[in-house]
Amino acid sequence: MAWSCYSCNTKIPNSVDQCPKCGGTVAAPRSFYIQWVFGGAIFFFIAYLAGTLAGGTLVAFVATPDDAVVLEQVNADLKEGMSTYTSIETVEPDKVAAAKAVVLLKAQEEMSAVLFGLLFWVLPVLLFVICGAIVGFISDGKTIIEAGIGSAIGQVGGVFLMIYVTESAMPLGLLFIGLVPGFGLAVLGAWLGEIIQDRKEAAGGITG
Repeated sequence: MAWSCYSCNTKIPNSVDQCPKCGGTVAAPRSFYIQWVFGGAIFFFIAYLAGTLAGGTLVAFVATPDDAVVLEQVNADLKEGMSTYTSIETVEPDKVAAAKAVVLLKAQEEMSAVLFGLLFWVLPVLLFVICGAIVGFISDGKTIIEAGIGSAIGQVGGVFLMIYVTESAMPLGLLFIGLVPGFGLAVLGAWLGEIIQDRKEAAGGITG
């Protein structure tokens, strides 16, 4: 997309810094960039929640135990003297659910830290880059740093929601670990979005 001259509203390619019609510059009112900081924050807030939840689901999927392991845990949980089960189909659903939770937790604890990190963080990383690209592509002018600031606001909102609203066990320190990479990923995405925007304009021209 092009930027719009804030004096005469003429559409101008991002590669041009001055309006050929009235001489206005690319500089937008401060409120425009503030709008993209908080607009981007909404994108990143949703991306953070969706990414971390999807990452956790992916970890759980990979660590999901087979029925034999669950059955073994069910029998291990039985009180002394009780008859053991020979088939998972004969076990009460509540016992199966409890055994699965225990086995899944053990599998996650035994999972390689590298594998866990890749599974858990790959989706948030992709979503942050994509959201940054969306902000860079659809916004007038150059809004790269604004996307980074928006990502930080979105992360803060996402972490506080998960800790204080959904009562997740996520440690608050995780927020400070993720702020810098999240900022960088959002800026990277916005930069890519601006490149895509410029190339599209160069290929198709600008219409008012």
